[in-house]
Amino acid sequence: MPKDIHVLLIEDDVYARDLMSMLLTRDWRTRVIGEVGSENDVENFLNDPLHRIGAVVLDTEVPGDPDWPFRVAAHAQRSTPHPHILFTATQPDANTLRRIIEHKFHGYIIKREIGYGLAATIALAVKQGKWVTTRGVYQLALRERIHLPENAALLDGTKPVGDLTPREAEIARLAILFNHPHRDLSDELIIRADQVSKHVSSVYTKLGLDEIMSGEVTPETYFQDQLVLQRFRGILSRIKDAKSVRKTADMATLAFHLLTVPEVTEPR
Repeated sequence: MPKDIHVLLIEDDVYARDLMSMLLTRDWRTRVIGEVGSENDVENFLNDPLHRIGAVVLDTEVPGDPDWPFRVAAHAQRSTPHPHILFTATQPDANTLRRIIEHKFHGYIIKREIGYGLAATIALAVKQGKWVTTRGVYQLALRERIHLPENAALLDGTKPVGDLTPREAEIARLAILFNHPHRDLSDELIIRADQVSKHVSSVYTKLGLDEIMSGEVTPETYFQDQLVLQRFRGILSRIKDAKSVRKTADMATLAFHLLTVPEVTEPR
């Protein structure tokens, strides 16, 4: 099934860019079509008419000219079809927030607050027309008396990880996000293989996968996106019918999408 949101990442921090790219690549909805970190690379990419961009994730804290992110965003919006522009930062800035709202861009998110939920955030903006943000931006808006758009959605990507112990969070990062084999985790974390399996099982339980597998709750409890629901149900059926020859990988894929779904509320 094709991925329907093509994403351009503009981020100069290599670690952050690699993490975002991995999250978007593994998600069922998003495809990374470009990763750039310099002004020349951005201009060259945007000037190529073959690129059809659905969303641009744009770091506002690239060193240099503070107006540069907004020039890039304006350039990107001249593309056809017009992509959704989501700005990221490590700290919220009032002037940046005002400009994003003034120019009718599509969101402003703090990286640590969105956690692993970047793909779901992009999908919410592109497919549901939401103006996406996180708590730090929202609190800044309250202090500065900045009115957020009426279609604003407040996201918390740290919620799924919040119920995990530090050891479980590390297991989730390595086994679910980075898809490391369990035998490698045993060596890397210096714990027995049976302990790895025990921790993974506990993570699945806390994410809600056990309840979904047993039928106690439905996937709709966690997801509204029809593409995600379709793929999720397909893998569930394969596992339950004992037709999965790669059950461990399938379970990790389901857990990945549970781990990366942010909590969504409306700003008060």
